[in-house]
Amino acid sequence: MTIRIISFVTLMYLLNQFDRGNLAFAQKTISVDLGLSNAAFGLGAGIFFIGYFIFEVPSNLILYKVGARRWLARIMVSWGVVTALMTLAQGEYTFYLLRFLLGAAEAGFFPGAVYYIALWLPAHERGKALALLSAAGPAAYLLAGPSSGLILGFDGSGGLHGWQWLFLLEGAATIVVGVVAWFVLTDRPADAKWLTPDEREELTTRIEKDRDTGESRQESLLQALRRPKVLLLAAVYACTQITNAGLVFWLPSVTERIGGLSTFQVTSLSVTPYAFQIIGLFVLGRSSDRRGRHQLHVLLGCACIALGLGVGAVVSPVIGFLALCLAFFGYGTMSTFWSLASSYLGTTAAGAGGLAFVNAVAALGGFVGPTLFGYLLDATGSVTASLLALSCVALVSAVLVLFVRTPSGPGLPANRVALLKEKE
Repeated sequence: MTIRIISFVTLMYLLNQFDRGNLAFAQKTISVDLGLSNAAFGLGAGIFFIGYFIFEVPSNLILYKVGARRWLARIMVSWGVVTALMTLAQGEYTFYLLRFLLGAAEAGFFPGAVYYIALWLPAHERGKALALLSAAGPAAYLLAGPSSGLILGFDGSGGLHGWQWLFLLEGAATIVVGVVAWFVLTDRPADAKWLTPDEREELTTRIEKDRDTGESRQESLLQALRRPKVLLLAAVYACTQITNAGLVFWLPSVTERIGGLSTFQVTSLSVTPYAFQIIGLFVLGRSSDRRGRHQLHVLLGCACIALGLGVGAVVSPVIGFLALCLAFFGYGTMSTFWSLASSYLGTTAAGAGGLAFVNAVAALGGFVGPTLFGYLLDATGSVTASLLALSCVALVSAVLVLFVRTPSGPGLPANRVALLKEKE
């Protein structure tokens, strides 16, 4: 199941992050070729999240109705096509349009993937799976830095700019994997012909039993969205995404402060912090699975983000770059966050819509982050103000986490307590 379902969905998310983040590595060349100011580039990077926000919840509701296999494959082929079409961008307005369409095409993928994993694993076993899924994000940037530097070197080949080759090749790879997903994925354990009948029955029973012990019951989407905890989780994640999106799209520009680096060296060095995010994902995800203190782990992650961004803004470029590694370690708390959110919302239609709602609200944060960073960069001529602003937002997310309470309080998750009692 890990190979057939979890690993393949992780591969899909890896390509998702490739196609979403390649713009950061193309920022310098695409801005020159299309005549974009820092503010215009930041707006284009952020407008992606407006399309994402508009179509996020409808996309996940459709996924619930038609099945994850069909819909995740459809999403992937769609965003692959739009990524390839980015080669046709001619100026500021076509750039904005294609970025909006890319967000609309990707809408629903990540919360759909989280929901899909919840169909296959009991809540107390999702932490490591979601850590693996989330790790595909920083892993994509680790791979994308050097590979983007090489592809950008194709500039002039076949009459295309380097950034056009970047979008064309990565879009084509995404389309191919999206088609394969149609044949590889299976909607639910009960439909998995590659499991034995006993395995299908046991897995289905465990997941149903887990659902019975969870907080989410049969309720409407509006009822789920009115829960204070859901709104609070959405606010926490939105603040985190403001800092993340703002930093991700401008990280190469921050790295350039070191000075004396070639384009290839900048793109390669810019991905180093993502290695710390991978470490954070597994350290914090494993610890939260063992201890069940999701709130504490999310709080720790937000504090690391605020501290890393704040220190990175006021010290020397080299020390500041190391401080950003601490911030990226803090982003590792996202696997814990989604484990908590999926436990709250469950695997009903309302749960699928609720997960999409949390991610959709965060998408607005994704619009604010790069737009704010670009505006302050143009206004001040330095990244210091931009990093300090993001640090303040991270501090707000840490304060909001203090008001989050896990379903089981400070001890083990409720479903794990129930399983331990059953074993006894």
